[in-house]
Amino acid sequence: MTKCLLVDEDHEERQELSRLLGQYGFDMSETASADAALKLCRANSPDVVVTADRIGSMSAGEFVKRVRRAANGRKPVVLVYTEKANTDEIGSAIIEGAAEFLLKPFDRDLLEFKLKQVGLL
Repeated sequence: MTKCLLVDEDHEERQELSRLLGQYGFDMSETASADAALKLCRANSPDVVVTADRIGSMSAGEFVKRVRRAANGRKPVVLVYTEKANTDEIGSAIIEGAAEFLLKPFDRDLLEFKLKQVGLL
């Protein structure tokens, strides 16, 4: 089973996306903070990390870089989602290794397409 870590400070956003991702059979873990997410990456080695574009004061690019370090040599697929297309933020996250960006509100068909595109479905 594919282990998925979902990171978002917004409880409602996390619930909505967890429900959507859970429909694909992912073994879901959730957290609201970057520090907790990094600890989970070290302990559980998720296959995929889905995160909001900003967690607290940490940018998506910085978070992706830290996920890569915390993953103990594994390379989880990182998907970042955002409400608005900020090219600096998107570019930074992609440079650090994010596989894809998604725009909110979530479209089930597009989410499924992106998951297939990165080899998770």
